[in-house]
Amino acid sequence: MIKVVYATQQFQTTLPDGMRAMIPKGSHWPADDRVVRDNPDCFSDDPRYGMLYSTEPPGYDAPVETATAAPGEKRSVRRG
Repeated sequence: MIKVVYATQQFQTTLPDGMRAMIPKGSHWPADDRVVRDNPDCFSDDPRYGMLYSTEPPGYDAPVETATAAPGEKRSVRRG
């Protein structure tokens, strides 16, 4: 199964063939694509970024809480 990520913003980047491209917000990309690897801060696996809508649905801009640390990241833990 292919892991899919979504562009969290519109941005311009250079493709592997050297051409410049405008990446639209919400576009779907394979997580292992070079564009995603070169611009990790511009993509998320949160499916809300891939939605199309005529009016922003309730909760669309609510923060998404991550329960685990990302690779190489340490979580703050308070011990009692």
